[in-house]
Amino acid sequence: MHEQEIAPAPTAQTPSANLAGLARVENIPAGPVKGGRPSASSGAGLLRNTLLGEKVGGVLDAVARLLSPTLVEDALALAKRVGHYAVLGGGALTLVYAIYAAVRQNSFAVFVIGLGLVVALAVAQFVAMRFLDAADTVIDATPSRVSSPAFLECAGLLALLLAAGALLGGVATAIRVRDALPLLPALCTGLSLTCFGAMALHPRMANVGTGGGTAGEEAIGLVSFFFKAALKLAPLGFALFAVAGALAVLMSFFGEPGAFAAIAQGIVSLVPVPVQIPTGQIGSALLVIACLVPIGVYFVFLLQYLLVDLARAVLSVPAKLDALKK
Repeated sequence: MHEQEIAPAPTAQTPSANLAGLARVENIPAGPVKGGRPSASSGAGLLRNTLLGEKVGGVLDAVARLLSPTLVEDALALAKRVGHYAVLGGGALTLVYAIYAAVRQNSFAVFVIGLGLVVALAVAQFVAMRFLDAADTVIDATPSRVSSPAFLECAGLLALLLAAGALLGGVATAIRVRDALPLLPALCTGLSLTCFGAMALHPRMANVGTGGGTAGEEAIGLVSFFFKAALKLAPLGFALFAVAGALAVLMSFFGEPGAFAAIAQGIVSLVPVPVQIPTGQIGSALLVIACLVPIGVYFVFLLQYLLVDLARAVLSVPAKLDALKK
């Protein structure tokens, strides 16, 4: 009987290629496997094809952290306070100007119109107070969602770029004409676009979340965001119009209409007014219009959201029919 040969046990010096049942791995080429993720060594020294986009994304993330929701909410709260102070100061100036113009022009009608504007300002400011608070309430009561924040991120980026362009254009125009007046619309436009861009980067401010859904639900979420963003920015429009109106009233004491009075005249001319307002009191009329901005934006939002709710109801019909079949 022959002795069975026993293979020697592997030692640390035994090459792995000589071990029975083990495949040779030395000859497998390094690099990415076809159809799989590239290895770390295969990407070394290669330029990423999305380098430019990643740089823009990094800058946008930094800007989003800078324009935080807290900062935007504080800015809107400040706009409310500034607007109300402008209305209060404008009301006092309106009463003083009414007395001044009545004595100077020897016209009691000017005083009556000024007194009526002061009363209208008091009522209009009450309306502004109520509807500025109602805007936040209705936004909290109308949640919506989008499946991906990609569209809103791009909208925010575009809004911030337009804001920077508006500011640079205003500065360039002011330098060219050697007058600071072109800076005013540039600042207003830039501030509004910056606030909108910040809201697009933080859609939770408009009660818009992220989650799954159909393409129709995505469209509804995006449309509702734009509607709610406009309602959220109502304090900014209120403050800008109120400040312009108060400055226009102040400039009326100097005899010439001035730039603010010209702006006020252009805005007031778009609104049907039951009485003829003297040129010196156009700023007071703009103050009244400023106080009516919140209720106007609120009413428009309600009409717009009727269409949103109608579209949402239509999209929910197939799901309800499937539930009835089951």
